[in-house]
Amino acid sequence: MVKKKHVCLTCGKVSPEEGHLCVPRIGKKEKCDWCGSFVPNARHLCLDKAKELSYVCNSCGRTAVLPKYLCRPKRLK
Repeated sequence: MVKKKHVCLTCGKVSPEEGHLCVPRIGKKEKCDWCGSFVPNARHLCLDKAKELSYVCNSCGRTAVLPKYLCRPKRLK
């Protein structure tokens, strides 16, 4: 079985998963790994998650814990 590649509609980067870059996929029963609450939107940012942020995207300005979630990651100091 061949995995389908997805192209981000915002930055054009190819991704192995739908929604992991500039326009995240919204799951129906997704829980935040940090606070445990249900995620009201895909850009949910609780205080515990904010403390773990290490990267910012040079393209869209989104922040993330891991660089793989951003189109042009840059490590925060």
